[in-house]
Amino acid sequence: MKKTIPILVAAAAALFILAALILGEPLAGWLEIVLNWAVIVASAALLVAIATLILTHLRNIVRGKRGFIFSIILISTFLVSFIGALVLGMDNSAYLRWVAAIQLPLETSLLGLSALVMTAAALQIFRSRGWSLLTLTFGISALVFLVISLGLLQALNIPVLTTFINFLQRLPMIGARGLLIGIGIGALLMGLRVVLGLERPWGE
Repeated sequence: MKKTIPILVAAAAALFILAALILGEPLAGWLEIVLNWAVIVASAALLVAIATLILTHLRNIVRGKRGFIFSIILISTFLVSFIGALVLGMDNSAYLRWVAAIQLPLETSLLGLSALVMTAAALQIFRSRGWSLLTLTFGISALVFLVISLGLLQALNIPVLTTFINFLQRLPMIGARGLLIGIGIGALLMGLRVVLGLERPWGE
């Protein structure tokens, strides 16, 4: 029963939302109610996740586990951000600047780390597969787009070259659309598995 009820609830909610999206106006009011309940449940789950995270780091600090200094930084930052939002308001310009001063360096560091990881992965591909058509195509395309991103060729201001560069810059968008289509199909299949009870993302 403990496993059956979540499956029935998930399947009923998914089928209702699907029917509301297909039928439109007759179920529009009920769809808004269901979506509002979903937002409330998701918010409650997020609060539980945040509380669990904070309690876990508090235990690390109390027990003096290795790396507890990072737990202190995390909890201090969270408390300052939370209290600042309560006191100043989330639309306050000073508060937004303070959050951006923390968030932007973190995002930049994450992008730099991602670039290093991808570079190491690319070198590993060359090392494991050797010089083949696949590795050569990958390496040449990476170098071409790196040079284009630097903006040196655009500075020459040659019309034919500029047209060709604009064409090359549209190629990644084609790949991105292919990825989005693949993600959409994967999400659809995962949703069907949840509705049919074959997948249980809420755990055992």
